[in-house]
Amino acid sequence: MINSIKSIIGGFLAIIVMGLIAQLIFLFVGVGYFSLVKKFPSLSFISEFTTILLFAVTAVVAFIGGLFTAKLARQAVALHCLIVGSMAGALTLAPSLINGYEITINGIVFLIIFLVATIAGGLYWKKQQRLVIDDTYSVTDT
Repeated sequence: MINSIKSIIGGFLAIIVMGLIAQLIFLFVGVGYFSLVKKFPSLSFISEFTTILLFAVTAVVAFIGGLFTAKLARQAVALHCLIVGSMAGALTLAPSLINGYEITINGIVFLIIFLVATIAGGLYWKKQQRLVIDDTYSVTDT
């Protein structure tokens, strides 16, 4: 029981911290990008890829959070990752709902990507652990 709580809180905090670091990086890159576009207007086409880049970075953060959650949980990995992904995804969408905005298609896609990436991270960790165990037994058998 305590291991479950520890894995959920640990995975959630890992996602939050990595998300804040990613936002800080986006802020610095965005300021630099706008300065660059002022001098070179022909580079303005790059801004069209911002949404895709944001979704990709979010998926990476969620995947790493799933790895962290699975490492702490070690049992019922998919369930723990689903809980962590739901909590972090809901926290990300909460400001929109609190301010009276509706959830857009991008918000729904964001939440789905977040959940899938978190679970994929946990299942990837689980698969890697099986491979390590299989390799350990195959080395000792020969």
